[in-house]
Amino acid sequence: MRESTAAYGLTFPDLVGGREFLRPARGDETPWRITREVTGPAALPTAGEPGDELTDRHAVHPLGDGGVARIDRATRTTRLTTPHPVADREVVHPHLASTAVVTALWRGLPALHAGAVALGENVFALLGDRGAGKSTAVWSLLQQGFSHVSDDVVVVAGDEVLPGPRCVDLRAPAARRLGVGEDLGVVGRRERWRAAVPGELPATLRLAGFVHLDWTGAQRSTIGNLPFPQRLQGVAAALAARVPQHDPAGLLRLAAVPAVRWARPRDLDRVHESAAELASALRG
Repeated sequence: MRESTAAYGLTFPDLVGGREFLRPARGDETPWRITREVTGPAALPTAGEPGDELTDRHAVHPLGDGGVARIDRATRTTRLTTPHPVADREVVHPHLASTAVVTALWRGLPALHAGAVALGENVFALLGDRGAGKSTAVWSLLQQGFSHVSDDVVVVAGDEVLPGPRCVDLRAPAARRLGVGEDLGVVGRRERWRAAVPGELPATLRLAGFVHLDWTGAQRSTIGNLPFPQRLQGVAAALAARVPQHDPAGLLRLAAVPAVRWARPRDLDRVHESAAELASALRG
């Protein structure tokens, strides 16, 4: 029997072609099916139509490539409707992200738009706006001996982190400068260069801290602790779904987790130097 593979606390028996980017299931995940339909652009929502739709039974989420993900709670199914065929590896990342976020909300779990790495069982989530360099930061920390946890969405269950797909999708300038990644072309909302990440993770992953990403015009990076109000603001801004929180106290618990602000130069020649400085601070 083929071993079950998982991400975000879900197993995906349909994604055989993306198994290399999924993780071995622990056995307590929820089975989830992915179906696909290719249709003409005229059958898809237009820019003038409403965007995300979310109820306690189903969700509709527009994909960056002009497609739509329809997520159904009762049948535990996500149906992807796209104007062109979507390969399993493209479903695994980035198109599983919407399913991860919606199912987390249904389970009462916070889902953050973030990357994450681990040092042993301790997970550090990297927060930042689009273009903040989260994927590059994740990759650079892997070179410092950290383990990969997620590249796009971080789902937190209590103090535990549910790991995402096992890959990092870099932007073209970073991939070319660092000499890593396979050119996938445009998938979702942007061009992607995919780097697979080897290695296994501990059975339990505990959220140990947040790293709030920023840029600096200086030649060296700076790392400083964040006070609680800024931690709360940063975590709230990172929530992957802009809906009223079922558990406001959960947001406060996340904001209580230690956090630092990491401001580093945009210069890609300094990526490894800056990552080494952050790695040293996190280890300490």
